[in-house]
Amino acid sequence: MLIAVLGGLIGLGISYLQPPTYQAEAVFHASIDFTQINYDNMVGEYGDPLVWTQYEEDLALQVVERMLIKQTNNAFQFAKKLDPSLDIDTFRDNRQIERYLAKWYLRYRHPDPEVAQAIVNHWAEVGIQALHDAQSAGEAESFVIVDLTQTAPLPGSPVYRNRNILVLAGTFAGLVAGIITVDFIGRYRQRTPKEV
Repeated sequence: MLIAVLGGLIGLGISYLQPPTYQAEAVFHASIDFTQINYDNMVGEYGDPLVWTQYEEDLALQVVERMLIKQTNNAFQFAKKLDPSLDIDTFRDNRQIERYLAKWYLRYRHPDPEVAQAIVNHWAEVGIQALHDAQSAGEAESFVIVDLTQTAPLPGSPVYRNRNILVLAGTFAGLVAGIITVDFIGRYRQRTPKEV
């Protein structure tokens, strides 16, 4: 058990040796305008009335993610102006687009908090503009209402990536090493002869 704790502490120490990054985050709110969807008189192939399901709502709300992904190259070109050493693979590895209920989160990690903030805010602005343009042109679902509810503030504290994984891996490695050590000692230590 002691070796497992030691392994976890080693994993924690390794997580602090990795360079810290700052994560900036913008938030979008997306919802459906059901007044624009007329399901009352629509029927399916067997004559049953159609109903709006959660699956269809999820598909419709993915328009936010699609538009943000379409603006990846635009955001990368902007990021290259701020950090010329940045390559596209590193850029993609440090971005995140995630939905939780009605909110979409656009996140980007960078060693410089001001660069992370600038990239996210630029990407959010061009993304929301591209979405509204596509809706006006009839190329995206017009019944999805999307607002940029929060631009990215300046990140105040660094994010240490994979800390939990490193601690868990260190603890597991320590546990395995402890079991092997106890087993080895139990099998191969010299036993005193039994008294007759």
